[in-house]
Amino acid sequence: MRHAFPPSIPLLLFLPAMVCGCSSESTSDVQDVSATDVADQVADVLQSDMGDGHGELSADAAGDDLGCVPACDKKGCGPDGCGGNCGQCGGLQVCLDGVCCSPACDARDCGPDGCGGSCGHCDDGAVCLDGLCCEAACSGKDCGPDGCGGSCGQCGPDRFCMDGVCSEPDQDYDGVPDVADLFPQNPGLPGTVKPSTVYAHTADTLYAMDVKMYKLDEVGEFAWPDDGATHKMTDIGIDGYGVLYGTSYEYLYTCHPGTVQCSLVAKLPSAFNGLTMVPAGLIEPDRDVLVGISEEGGWYRLDLVDGELAAKKLGGYGSQYASAGDAYSIAGVGTFAAVHKDGEDSNLLVSVDPATGHVASDIGPISGYVGIFGLAGWTDKAFAFDKTGDVLLIDTGSAEVKLLHDTQIPWWGAGVKTKLE
Repeated sequence: MRHAFPPSIPLLLFLPAMVCGCSSESTSDVQDVSATDVADQVADVLQSDMGDGHGELSADAAGDDLGCVPACDKKGCGPDGCGGNCGQCGGLQVCLDGVCCSPACDARDCGPDGCGGSCGHCDDGAVCLDGLCCEAACSGKDCGPDGCGGSCGQCGPDRFCMDGVCSEPDQDYDGVPDVADLFPQNPGLPGTVKPSTVYAHTADTLYAMDVKMYKLDEVGEFAWPDDGATHKMTDIGIDGYGVLYGTSYEYLYTCHPGTVQCSLVAKLPSAFNGLTMVPAGLIEPDRDVLVGISEEGGWYRLDLVDGELAAKKLGGYGSQYASAGDAYSIAGVGTFAAVHKDGEDSNLLVSVDPATGHVASDIGPISGYVGIFGLAGWTDKAFAFDKTGDVLLIDTGSAEVKLLHDTQIPWWGAGVKTKLE
């Protein structure tokens, strides 16, 4: 601390001379007395003008002589405004706006510490998310979330992001691109299925079952168009966007999975007792393909060309097999079918080559059941819907069969989306 020079000191410098204003003959006696008096006077002056006698100015003196008053009200640390300090923080605490602050970096590798500092910095290419360094996951993605609170990119006009890839144009923004939407300017149609749900049906009613709790609910009766056809739903198939297609004995329809309103698509080129969608990359590289299954196990791709359905046979199950009534195919999971096999008393669950329809392997018998008219699945499990009303859970690895529901509903078919959510 800088000390002000007391104004009384100059006067003290002249005190010895004033005291010694005497003749030389009496100097010795006078000096003995005057030395004590002078010392006392100096001490009194220093005590009054320099505070505590240890070289520190009193607050009054500092204020009077420096014009500075320490500003430490409501402050426990930091500068006092006069070159001094209002206090020190202990341990790892830091002073923040006059208050001692403890940095909060427990279980944090990055980001603010709550005291104006940082808990650390992330390497190049990583970002700080909730105190942890996160590397964006955008490999193979054009759009959508990067897993770190950011984005892998944005899609252009009339497009939406699906599984990290920008869709084809979608004029009505219903989640179904124009190329797969028979109603491209109507956001209410064709409608899409619920996530994590398989669908089953009778000849006239649609049902939904969630794949986690296996809760089975009636959606409603099919509402058919006035087309003069025999309105019995023989089977359904669901594409990767969630659009539900269904066949009667004569026609192909698309049905809204919420309202169950069905719209005519086209007349069938022949009768089929099974229907499924095969995901993109297995028959066509960039789109799902609708497949009709004949009773003898024929595997036919169905394409809508200028308003008419064209059927092309890709192959079939094989000479030992015939269709029990249904199949399903899921990207990354596999293609499966319920079949009749020569010499077997029960229906059989098999895996199928989706490009040819040929049976790749027998998974196992569905013992005691000969009317598996509906088949759907999810990851490593298949759901079989028998004509007697039973709903079965089948492990596609071990072929173990478990009864899920004992209903009196006469099942005719089932379907599932070609992509898992």
